[in-house]
Amino acid sequence: MTADPVWVKVAAAGSLPAAKGAADFVCPGEHDEETLQAAIDRCAADGRDLFLFDGIYHVDSFREWPDGGPRAALRIPVMLRHLTIRGQKFFQAGHGTIPDDKTDCRNGAILYVRKPVWDTAGEGVPSVLRGERTEVASQNGAGLSIENVSVFICDTEHPARCVDLRWTDSAQVRNMRLYGFGYRAMNGDSHPWKKFGPLPMPHIDAIGLTMTSGSNLPVSRFDNIVATGFGQGFQAGGEHVICNDCLASKGLYGWTFGNYEYARGAFNHPIVLVNCGDEENVHMPLFGAAREIGRDGVLPPRRQSVTMIGCNFERMEHLTIGGKLGDGMRETVPGTWRGWIEYTLMPREGSPNAVDFPVWENDGSGVGFETVNLAHKPGGTSEERRSYAPHLWQRYFDTDLGKLLVCTDPVKRLWVDALGNTADANRTPS
Repeated sequence: MTADPVWVKVAAAGSLPAAKGAADFVCPGEHDEETLQAAIDRCAADGRDLFLFDGIYHVDSFREWPDGGPRAALRIPVMLRHLTIRGQKFFQAGHGTIPDDKTDCRNGAILYVRKPVWDTAGEGVPSVLRGERTEVASQNGAGLSIENVSVFICDTEHPARCVDLRWTDSAQVRNMRLYGFGYRAMNGDSHPWKKFGPLPMPHIDAIGLTMTSGSNLPVSRFDNIVATGFGQGFQAGGEHVICNDCLASKGLYGWTFGNYEYARGAFNHPIVLVNCGDEENVHMPLFGAAREIGRDGVLPPRRQSVTMIGCNFERMEHLTIGGKLGDGMRETVPGTWRGWIEYTLMPREGSPNAVDFPVWENDGSGVGFETVNLAHKPGGTSEERRSYAPHLWQRYFDTDLGKLLVCTDPVKRLWVDALGNTADANRTPS
């Protein structure tokens, strides 16, 4: 058979016979990471890209690598080019999408990380998939595109990263589903995940996807990714980052920003989220105190910005692991981040979007952000204004008072006019 000039093709043990016949590599159904790594190495040697036929690829071990990075099941070597990894189709979530025998899958390419993997996890936080560790971090000539590949990890009670892009440049990830409840998913469970009893609290270092750790060359783009059941669904960081239609759900933190050590020059340029979601997580997003290592040691914060456009939150105790809501949005070091956050928030199933639900912790967090609840009207009566949980520096034209007001203290719901006069100073409490 003549080799495809573009693709190194891999089939799973349960892939269709025609796929196996067309594949360069066929996985045996156990320790498939070994076959997949051989295919990746073939891509590096031949200048080709990797294609995965529909099927479930069983990952059963982590291993040491000579680059000094964390243990990993799969490692992509620096190729001084852009590598594409593409699955046959996107996994369609829903009831009955995983077959009963857990082998014959025609619903996308799934890396299923099984329970024996913990016997080889070692110390620290291993990675299912990562790039070759280099001292220059992201600007290392290791561009990567991943599309239509999902990772189901058996549980998130252990520390592990599913997709680790800290040593990747110009990362693009599209159409990916990350499940921290992989064992449950493979055995007939789905939302609201009750078949096997209450969900355990994820380990804080059980991570769906970690972004780049250095100044990356454009682009760094993430589209249509769902991370469910992790300690941190998305560890967002790096620069020139765009996330579209990405959802983190049913975990400890859905989104953290700058919550890992940056190697060099990656704490300036913007991170932008468009139509992304944070649903049924214990805590709202965390803006961390990223340690950026420069030539002269740890560098001071650079006032990096996060922009959220048309994003949504769901805050419902009964659908949250542990049955209790945790922190609102918080900065590890209050006042160090900047940005714009516009959102809607659903506090109960089927309810209207909330207007009276505070989203920032009252510790100085968020003072560098302009925060907009899209359910708030920009103007109206005094009574309607007083029903809102306002944000710092929020503006509102009060039609009863005939003036534009600005909120200067969200906790006390204090509004002032352009001359600094308090709007409700003479109001008799009801």
